[in-house]
Amino acid sequence: MRGRGRIVAVAVAVAAMTVAALATASLRSLAGGLELVVSVQSDGRRLLSVPAAAGDRLEFEWIHSVEHFPWFEYFDVAPGGAIVLRETRIGGFGAGVPYERGTSARVEDGFVVYSGIDETFPSYRWINSQTAVAAISLNGNVLARGSDLPHHEALELRIQQRR
Repeated sequence: MRGRGRIVAVAVAVAAMTVAALATASLRSLAGGLELVVSVQSDGRRLLSVPAAAGDRLEFEWIHSVEHFPWFEYFDVAPGGAIVLRETRIGGFGAGVPYERGTSARVEDGFVVYSGIDETFPSYRWINSQTAVAAISLNGNVLARGSDLPHHEALELRIQQRR
């Protein structure tokens, strides 16, 4: 019995050390991962911070301030944290609407769709409007709405190494 008890004790100890090592590795990977941060441009104050990863899909949904049609911008998170604009879907034309963008333009479900844009940005900067910004989403999950963020404030969305 003593021999068996020692074997069980050693097995339990090895299992505990394995679990501890895996937990430590998981925490390190989380600590070293990317995060999406929305902050105030003037003072750097963080308004939002969530985990992010290369390959994630970032979506901005706007309402055109004059014509009031929907406008979607789709970005991919690049491995280094840059964001790459891949496609826009615009519900009409009005002031500020691009008319030549990307490698493909088509009409789909009532939207003018520009794809093949592939423009890379280190961050996304905008003056927030609680009425024009409908939603900011990551992988289909709404992170914030314009009404959640300060009105008429210069904001920045950045993907960066997690602290």
